[in-house]
Amino acid sequence: MNQNLFRDSLRTTHSRIVAFGLLVGLFYLPVWVVSLLQQIVRGSSGSVLTIAATCLAGRELQKIYAQLSPSVTSERERLLGHALILGGVFIFPFCRFALWPQALVWLMIMTGIALSSWGKSFFEKNTFLTALIVLSVYPDPRSLAQGLWNTLTPPLMLEKLMAWLTGLALQAIGQPATVDGVYIILSSGSVEVAWGCNGFGMACSMAGSGLLLGLFFKQKWSQTVSLMAAGIVLALVLNVPRIMVMTLAAVYWGEESFKFWHGPWGGQIFSSILFTLYYYLVIKRLLSQPSLKSQA
Repeated sequence: MNQNLFRDSLRTTHSRIVAFGLLVGLFYLPVWVVSLLQQIVRGSSGSVLTIAATCLAGRELQKIYAQLSPSVTSERERLLGHALILGGVFIFPFCRFALWPQALVWLMIMTGIALSSWGKSFFEKNTFLTALIVLSVYPDPRSLAQGLWNTLTPPLMLEKLMAWLTGLALQAIGQPATVDGVYIILSSGSVEVAWGCNGFGMACSMAGSGLLLGLFFKQKWSQTVSLMAAGIVLALVLNVPRIMVMTLAAVYWGEESFKFWHGPWGGQIFSSILFTLYYYLVIKRLLSQPSLKSQA
């Protein structure tokens, strides 16, 4: 019976093309899982955003699954969707050299499947689900944002800013700190503020969290942007005491202490503090809105 059902589902040209596209997803899935696990082991905050987006996407898809029956699509939509699917299937074997082209091809194929099956109305009716899928298709969206940032901004701009702010904060607590570019110099040693310590990763994660909250609670775009901006500012502000702790650990407390605060455990501690502050300063106020209370 299952074999007959499978055979019946592949009778049309459209269903066979979709099946080819889904086959690419089976090849991409293990790569996605392994990359996500690597991000989790390294203590990457971007993995939290990816997991949250994936879980929410699964929930949204479950909600609308019963309504996802094949609808009448225009010939143009069907042809464009098939072109995206078949194009993705063709170029996927040549994109295995890195993760990002595989993610891009899989996103292209999913777009083709949705467009050829339900038309452009699918994206208009399911904006939240579409945004979640885009956020979850790449295990570490921060690396894409990093490339864009490095292209559009002067070299080491954020690192120099964080070093300068941390130097001022250390001086405020009585430390003889001076700053030379990305270096924070104390009497017993110096510390370089490298890319991984500039707060960019956490700022991206908080921006993504704000976007998810805005979409989930159906906020206006201006309010969603405000949620994202609040997360970015909070992440960068909290990154200053984080660099202070690592600087003091490197110069005064010893190598083991520095490794702890610079490693996954230290990163998770500051991430937990950041998300806790974001909850009480932003999310709790959002949930207290009368419009959201009436929805509960």
